[in-house]
Amino acid sequence: MGLREKIADSQFYRDFVQRRATGALRSYYDVPAADPARPIMDTEFIVLDLETTGLEPKRDEIVSLGWVIIRQLGVDFSSCEHILVRPTKELKESSVIVHRIFDSDVADAPNIKVALEHLLPQMAGRVLVAHHAPIELGFLGQACKQAFGARLQIPTVDTLVLGLRALHRQGKPFKSGALKLDSLRRSHNLPPFRAHNALSNAIAASGLFLAQVSKRDPKGTLELRRVLR
Repeated sequence: MGLREKIADSQFYRDFVQRRATGALRSYYDVPAADPARPIMDTEFIVLDLETTGLEPKRDEIVSLGWVIIRQLGVDFSSCEHILVRPTKELKESSVIVHRIFDSDVADAPNIKVALEHLLPQMAGRVLVAHHAPIELGFLGQACKQAFGARLQIPTVDTLVLGLRALHRQGKPFKSGALKLDSLRRSHNLPPFRAHNALSNAIAASGLFLAQVSKRDPKGTLELRRVLR
């Protein structure tokens, strides 16, 4: 973890942004963050994926969110949710090709503030799991700042980072593409999945996370801090 990530994950930064937060984000911050000393078995995780119009949070927008909750190191499929989001601008052809979400699909969808008002209570007190988490954190942070006056801070597990750490521990050389979600799932003997749908991506990442944890710590006694980014 670099200096920027350490600051962003610190209690000091959490206190700083909490004082500026309004609305649903302020309520989110009223719930204490997950204790990093807690065993991962006793920790609840929210596995999240976004589909966006591009890769720049200050310029592009979220068009869908999908998530699922992990409890007691098991996926609670009853918690699965998928929300389409109405952007402020027409969708670009380049992004439609990737996520297959059209202007007609989001014409009656809620705006990002309404979507966040539904998502943030689900995130409160839990740990975020995402594959290449800077994307999710960047877009959610920017969206929360615009809607509620402050950025989102949440303890985070990045399955890509866990994959990289595993390669280092095993002394294996890094190969191009080895840290992609589908590649890491194959390396853990997990089945293929339908990519470029926020919910299916979140479910795929949840399976990868549980496989990564099981391989390293089958009983789930490892402290949460040992898997945080």
